[in-house]
Amino acid sequence: MRSRGLLPGLAVCAAAGAWMARPIPVLALAALAALAALAPASTARPWLWCLALAATTSTLAASAWQGLEAAPPREVRGVATVLTDPDNRYGAVHAELRIRGKRYDAWARGAAAGSLRAASAGERLQVSGTTAALRGRIAPYLRRRHIVGRLQLDAAGAAAPGPPLFRLANGLRRTIERGANPLGDRRGLFSGFVLGDDRGQDAQTVERFRDAGLSHLLVVSGQNVAFALLLAAPLVARGAHGSRLAWTAVILVFFGTLVRWEPSVLRAVVMAGIGVSARTLARPADRVQVLAAAVTIILVIDPLLVGSVSFLLSVGASAGIAVVGPWFAARLRGPRLFVEVLSATASAQIGVAPVLLTVFGAMPVISIPANLLAVPVSGPLMMWGMVAGVAAGVVGGPFAAALHWPTRLMLAWVDGVAGWAANSGAPTVGPRVALTAAIGTLAVLAAAHRLRAGRLSPRPQ
Repeated sequence: MRSRGLLPGLAVCAAAGAWMARPIPVLALAALAALAALAPASTARPWLWCLALAATTSTLAASAWQGLEAAPPREVRGVATVLTDPDNRYGAVHAELRIRGKRYDAWARGAAAGSLRAASAGERLQVSGTTAALRGRIAPYLRRRHIVGRLQLDAAGAAAPGPPLFRLANGLRRTIERGANPLGDRRGLFSGFVLGDDRGQDAQTVERFRDAGLSHLLVVSGQNVAFALLLAAPLVARGAHGSRLAWTAVILVFFGTLVRWEPSVLRAVVMAGIGVSARTLARPADRVQVLAAAVTIILVIDPLLVGSVSFLLSVGASAGIAVVGPWFAARLRGPRLFVEVLSATASAQIGVAPVLLTVFGAMPVISIPANLLAVPVSGPLMMWGMVAGVAAGVVGGPFAAALHWPTRLMLAWVDGVAGWAANSGAPTVGPRVALTAAIGTLAVLAAAHRLRAGRLSPRPQ
């Protein structure tokens, strides 16, 4: 395993161990760690590191699964921390709560629903209710979020403020949401682009963006994190190396708290932190290495994410852009912006294709032209929406409507692209067609490479 491929290899080993989720005896783990640390610098050492890392994530995943074993129904009472912003579902209010170190999928009706609805992530409630085991098709998804059971709330008190970080983040969110009032029925779309909040999006909007292959725009992603760092660049650039890293860490943690720590946000924040640290310390690292390091760190922290569709899509898109993107960019001709957007869009679609085809069974062909039209507008929409959203929330009234006039135009464009793509009647690609196309493409590329090599090779005298 060469040094350049060490980090990607470690990421693969970490993922394999987390997926296996089998406990490894402590003595065996200690022996592997010792061998990896003491082995002479040779080709054997990286493989020992890989094996030790796989054993570690496998043990951590097994321990996490064991902690999620269903407990018998019982009554619970105490102080709960709200982990997700409450939303309305099926005539009830829903949120994830943590009580005494356990996470629950909580539901409330009646008076308890009003108290839960008024809370935000990070705040605390005095609650009482009854737990039940997780059931149905959604149970595996919930367990990967470390949820141990369902909680039916009978009573909930008034929300108490959370830690200072959440108070600041929740205050900023409320300001941005208040400033978005002039956007009318597109407020939900705006909140998805800027804050990753999909609670205000109706089913038709979600289906339209999914059919167009644009659903990734409705949640916060690495693009949002990059723009957040870009907005904060004037502040960060003024300090020395140490203060730059500190300010970057503060901004990333605050932004992650602001938009909530979903798997795609976690991946983007960790990658941004590693990339900024590498540049600040003059230790160059390409995108593949940064992504591999981020995946390894995240899976050690939470190995259950190896089965999270959101995390896999985020990693797949990043891997496609990092691995295939430069190849596309080197071969495309045209204006720089067009080349960058097209190469990033096409390579991201290639990266997420295995996940989409495995989980959903198909992927829309129209997604590439739809992304080519929507992505160049989504970036400015995110940046302007954040800046103008804060100002609009502070001043309010007609000034808020004027500030959000560009926002309204950009939202209309992206929504229009989604509607056109969803109603275009373009076919979807299934696993067989995708595999056939991939094999054919590889064959054509191999033949072209051979032909080019033959032309460039010197002729015999």
